Amino acid sequence: MAKKNNSSLNKGYQEALKYPLFDSIFNRRSRRFGLGMELNDSSLEFKSSASPIPLSEMEEALLVWAGTGLTGLCLADLPPETGIDLLCQWTGRTWPSACNNHGTELFFTNDNGLYFVNVKHMLPQHHELDMFFKMSREEKIERILELYRESLVKLEEGRAQLPDRMPGLFEFNQWNTNKPGTTTFIPVTDITEEYLNLLHLYCSHSYGFQIIDDLTGKPAGMEEWIKKGRIKENVKLSLFDLEVRILTGLNVEQAFICQNMSLALQALGLAGWTFSGFIPRFAMGAAPQLFKGLGFRFIQPKKGAIDPPATVPVGRDGVLQGYCPPYYKDMSEAIDAFLEHKESAWKPDKPFPYQEPDKHLMKAPRPTETTIQIVKDVANYIYDTYGRFPAFVDPMYMRLVFQAMHLDVEFYDKYYPKGSYSDMHQNHFRMFHPEMEDPFAHKTEKKRVRVSQSKKRVRA
Repeated sequence: MAKKNNSSLNKGYQEALKYPLFDSIFNRRSRRFGLGMELNDSSLEFKSSASPIPLSEMEEALLVWAGTGLTGLCLADLPPETGIDLLCQWTGRTWPSACNNHGTELFFTNDNGLYFVNVKHMLPQHHELDMFFKMSREEKIERILELYRESLVKLEEGRAQLPDRMPGLFEFNQWNTNKPGTTTFIPVTDITEEYLNLLHLYCSHSYGFQIIDDLTGKPAGMEEWIKKGRIKENVKLSLFDLEVRILTGLNVEQAFICQNMSLALQALGLAGWTFSGFIPRFAMGAAPQLFKGLGFRFIQPKKGAIDPPATVPVGRDGVLQGYCPPYYKDMSEAIDAFLEHKESAWKPDKPFPYQEPDKHLMKAPRPTETTIQIVKDVANYIYDTYGRFPAFVDPMYMRLVFQAMHLDVEFYDKYYPKGSYSDMHQNHFRMFHPEMEDPFAHKTEKKRVRVSQSKKRVRA
């Protein structure tokens, strides 16, 4: 367990962990004006009188763990004979994922550096269905901080050079995005793992879908298997439709993560919002001469809907890599690596949620050699034809961004009626940072005096 420290056990965090869920839902707002910011506008012009104050380690830890933290084991309450074989792993996270794939991970940057939150490869203990249920609030806070520190990978020193102007960032987000004192979170989704996982379903004997390349009107590497009758002649699936299905099924993971963190903001009395103002390719690093971004590797496809086709992100080397070249010599090797990764989660030494794992797992079907070969033929067709995998959507997909910071209540007092922020926002520094001077202590004191005077009048 992490060593106890006063900053993680003060009154604010105790209150945050018991903050009512429905209060967080009803009070969720995009609050975009933080300490140290300036908005030049004809009607909402304002310059903060306070300096930027970065989030504390504990504040970032609670946001990260609310957004994407490990929570124990999933229940995997699926019929073993027909569905459980699709599960890629047995861990539970704070958000749902198709086939329990958890293909989305968080990058974030603050004043100190660029970080990657490597949760996917963390494992709970055997039969640890719920890591936090029986813990006291103090124990939960300490465990979250311990897990957060274990998951954190520092990639670079200093605030990341994310886009601060066009062509990388829309004008209406330039005044407050990635500014001093803020923490900017960017979820990135690996499309390739779940794509390969679902291809083993679609190409199985039970389904036998015929995948048609939209640009040629012909089967995507399946001709031999159609002739043999292994792939159905009359059950056709568009390659483009297949990839859009996979993309939309996975991209919601980013929304789940951002919404979880948005709700946590209310309990912590912090400002922040979810947005899509970055042009993803520039934020990920497609043009390092303009913006280094997240430092992802990009490759040049052979062909695409436009000519020449735009480069596509395949991963950040050694951090988050797609199951595709250049990380593998071809898609056959990538598929072998994927199957090895998936099979490793099923080994007896790994944690399972059931009382009698063998009783259930032995009934789960494994892909046959024929199914694996069909998947390889389809995936190699896609890569050989387009010089990329997938054919039409990016292997690494970025869309939503979430930012958190300390709220400047003076901006909202000037331009908004009462109710634009909560008591948790008003009392944030007193509750969460008692060792610091509250930049708005004078306002808090005036409010207390008004309340006290009002009570006296009522009693009189």
